[in-house]
Amino acid sequence: MLGQTVSGYVLDSENQPIPFANIFVKETQAGTSTDIEGKYFLSFQDGGEYEFVISSIGYKTKTVSVFVADDNLETNLNFALESSSTELNEIVVKAGKKDPAYEIIQKVIDNKKKYQSQIKTWRSQVYLRATEILDKKKKEAPVVEEEEETVSPMDDPFEDKKGKKKKKSSPLDNLAMVEMQLTLNYSNPNKYKEERTAFKKFGSQAGLFIPTFGESSFDFYDNMVDTRAIADAPIISPISRTAILSYKYKLEEILTEDKVTVYKIKVIPRKSGFSTCKGYLYINDGTWNINRLDLNFTKGALKFYDDFQIKQSYQNIQDSLWIPFKQEFIYQTKKGRKATFKGNTYLYYSDFEKDYPFPENFFGQEVSITTKEAYEKDTTFWKETRPEPLTADQEIIVYKIDSVQTLHNSIPYKDSIENEFNKIKVDEILYLGVGKRNHRKKQSIFVGPVASFLSFDIVSGFRIGPFLSYFRRFENGKMFRVFGNTQYSLNNKDANGSLSSFFRYNPHKLADVNIGLGRQFQSINPYDAFLNQLNAANYILHYYYHLDHKFEIINGLYLTVGGTLHDRQSLSGYPMQDVLFDDLNSDDPIEFNPYKAFISETKLSFTPRQRFMTEPNRKIVLGSKFPTFSLLYRKGWDGILSSSIDFDYFEAEIKQKMILGFLGNMNYTITAGQFVNTKDLRFVDLKRFRQSDPYLFSNPLKSFQLLDTALVARDPFVEAHVIHHFNGALMNNVPLIKKLRIRTVAGAGAMWVQESNFRHAEIMAGIERAFKLGPRRRLKIGFYGVLAESNYTKPKTDWKISFDIIDTWKKDWSY
Repeated sequence: MLGQTVSGYVLDSENQPIPFANIFVKETQAGTSTDIEGKYFLSFQDGGEYEFVISSIGYKTKTVSVFVADDNLETNLNFALESSSTELNEIVVKAGKKDPAYEIIQKVIDNKKKYQSQIKTWRSQVYLRATEILDKKKKEAPVVEEEEETVSPMDDPFEDKKGKKKKKSSPLDNLAMVEMQLTLNYSNPNKYKEERTAFKKFGSQAGLFIPTFGESSFDFYDNMVDTRAIADAPIISPISRTAILSYKYKLEEILTEDKVTVYKIKVIPRKSGFSTCKGYLYINDGTWNINRLDLNFTKGALKFYDDFQIKQSYQNIQDSLWIPFKQEFIYQTKKGRKATFKGNTYLYYSDFEKDYPFPENFFGQEVSITTKEAYEKDTTFWKETRPEPLTADQEIIVYKIDSVQTLHNSIPYKDSIENEFNKIKVDEILYLGVGKRNHRKKQSIFVGPVASFLSFDIVSGFRIGPFLSYFRRFENGKMFRVFGNTQYSLNNKDANGSLSSFFRYNPHKLADVNIGLGRQFQSINPYDAFLNQLNAANYILHYYYHLDHKFEIINGLYLTVGGTLHDRQSLSGYPMQDVLFDDLNSDDPIEFNPYKAFISETKLSFTPRQRFMTEPNRKIVLGSKFPTFSLLYRKGWDGILSSSIDFDYFEAEIKQKMILGFLGNMNYTITAGQFVNTKDLRFVDLKRFRQSDPYLFSNPLKSFQLLDTALVARDPFVEAHVIHHFNGALMNNVPLIKKLRIRTVAGAGAMWVQESNFRHAEIMAGIERAFKLGPRRRLKIGFYGVLAESNYTKPKTDWKISFDIIDTWKKDWSY
């Protein structure tokens, strides 16, 4: 039988509509509210007599018997309410202070625990499509643009958009797209695993938001919504337990969808901060759960994007069980004044299986796995898999890209491109560098341009010499790279140079072998203050031969074993360059007799519960919520390879990045070490601490800001560093300052060196601001005040400035 409906208006004594009046049906224990125009709508499965209770603030409650006939599909019925004896004006003022939306939100908060815990385990199929277009402003006349990219010897020249020297742009370059089909497995509370069974991409993935489930669940039933993939600070959910402190609400509209009353509520931040969002929540009447949402995040909190919007839709699958079945992320970032990257990531959930019986130990630290077959799905598969078809524009572009890729993957086309690439041109010789490829063997050779032939070092001045590199990638993911240079001194008529090689022989174990050799001027303390690095007296001449091997024993446990043979010589009597830095080079080089030193290093590091993704030819580490523990043993050998040193050194370290919700992020490191054997410990091998730079703020996790001397240690030492980024938690409370998107930061450091009974402590606080360097590059500039004291000096203060560029691969800052 079709359902019966009753609709109409609730009016006052002057026939004016009463918005947000409540209508309760005693027999069904359900009800609804009138919309802004005083209109209501109710549905019934069966006919019969029902008692309606109509009420509203400032009016007398009214009970009316309503007969709903079986043969009448729709009944129109208006109700009139009388004003109560209380003065209406007073009540209206009070009602205006509390919109009905607040009561609705409170009911959602009271019921959200049920929706958080109603499913223990589940499995679902997920289709993901991420697209990005480069939207350019129209020009009066078409202009053919050229894009230049230099060849970096450290990049894989066979990856997308790498190793290209120059190419014409085309409409196909303005679109990037990734399609993915996966099985998502979940166990309450936070265990999940993706099984990616199909994957295809068009263009570059650089600007696409392609989240793992941990980054894309965006569960707004949680008090804090983790958004680490896109923002520095998490979001306070509009239905968190304390949401009333962060948000205001307004009932915008009352909708009827599939016979369900849905309240459209506007979410308004009380203070526009980094941890709040704005937009709309759609709440189901009676069940008091999220029907869907449409929220925008604050621009200042975003890492890479200028705008980011999330849409979520829920679906009732059984017995008031509502689950997310669709998510959409809409984002964009400007490229100068005339172009904008516009992105959209769409996720569609299907074939939901509640209480799925996962085998024991199914969930672990591997949160995503992509099969080799996933990359081999054809066009027919994707047409059958897509829950929603591509747009007409996407269909056209994908068809063109498929055709172009088919051409590009053909051997004759690759040969023609390779022949064109391998032609030597004047601009390559002068400033781009000359490259030669072999696509069949996946190998390339690169020779630096003439502009790179000229170099400068602190000791001998200007030098000339070439840079060369060779790279090869194998089908199984293994990689080999060798690069080196030689530099001839124009002043002293001698040659320096180095040759290094890198071989990743097991991508799934992150197993690498590094080999190097060379003749160089070595700084006694390579991490010393910038001005000390400009003093030639702090250098020695050394020949070196190096070998190390790093691999993962089990997940998160890494072992690195290596050794270096040094042939160290004094620069006393060496003719120093005296063109620059005369004041700094007034000291004489350290004098000592030449000697050889063979030093081995063994390092064991462990990160508990390290999360990772597995692809057919590699492993991608995602990090952990736990600290990383490291133990280093450095040994100077006597008698091996003519080495004439003898010492043993141990060092232990703990480091961690902690996400503290809307309070910000905290990084800390604690390091302790000691030489347990100093039979023949030379000055070059002492444990050294970085002297602070004037004005410049150095990495606070590795150094101090007001340490006025370059300390050394033979005996035990301990040092600790911490820095906390508030991510707007403090500045959001300052009305005008928060609009500048300035963030506050604080930190501290302390050390103790037994050898000189030296104690040093400092605290610092400052402000930081991120600036755009390009569509996806960010520069953070900071200004800090530092207070320090030691047992040898009086308290002192100073100001510092820092510059930090975000790592686009790790999606994070240096500290």
